[in-house]
Amino acid sequence: MTVILIRTVIFYIILTLIMRLMGKRQIGEIQISEFVAAVMLSELAALPITDRDIPLFHGVVSLVTLGTLEVITAFACRKIPRLRKALYGEPIILVAGGKIVNKGLDKARITLDEVLAVIRTEGYKSLDDIYYIILEQTGKISVIPRASAAPVTPDDTNLKVKETGPDMPVMIEGVEIESFMNRTGKTREDIETILNQHNLKKEDCLILAFDETGRFKITKKDEAE
Repeated sequence: MTVILIRTVIFYIILTLIMRLMGKRQIGEIQISEFVAAVMLSELAALPITDRDIPLFHGVVSLVTLGTLEVITAFACRKIPRLRKALYGEPIILVAGGKIVNKGLDKARITLDEVLAVIRTEGYKSLDDIYYIILEQTGKISVIPRASAAPVTPDDTNLKVKETGPDMPVMIEGVEIESFMNRTGKTREDIETILNQHNLKKEDCLILAFDETGRFKITKKDEAE
């Protein structure tokens, strides 16, 4: 029992590191090679955990090898377009100009019922509101409405809106987020200055976020429900 427990902890740590190396994606967005790697990783990890006859080192080598292959494949696909197309495929048009593309449905093995369900899920009443529907390489379906059914934007009303970008949290629950700090150009000294101006300590700050104009928002921990 102790051996299984120790092996489980070891493989949990190794798998976490490998998946971190492979990158972050939602399950619905992973490519075929990534899905195959994820399935094989789970199987390769399960066997050494439960079978004491399999040396621990053999299991580790298998996991590291598979993770390395996936990283190399992802890098090669980024550099070689033909390989990327062969492994990941290309977008499939299901609706074009408001008309169903039967060849696309057949190629993607998607029924008209599923297309109509996607239209309703995106908040449109019928196919009449849709201009294009495209099945992306990730498996997600993009819905592009007709201009008459699309939401009104500031450009439609000739309004000039200043780009502020998203709120980038440079600190969450007292911990600095390096990637957002680098993006906003803020330093730890800048954060300390702002906190001092508001008589706050790091542990009292739930979120400190900046937008691209330099404006910031602070949410205190006692303001959260």
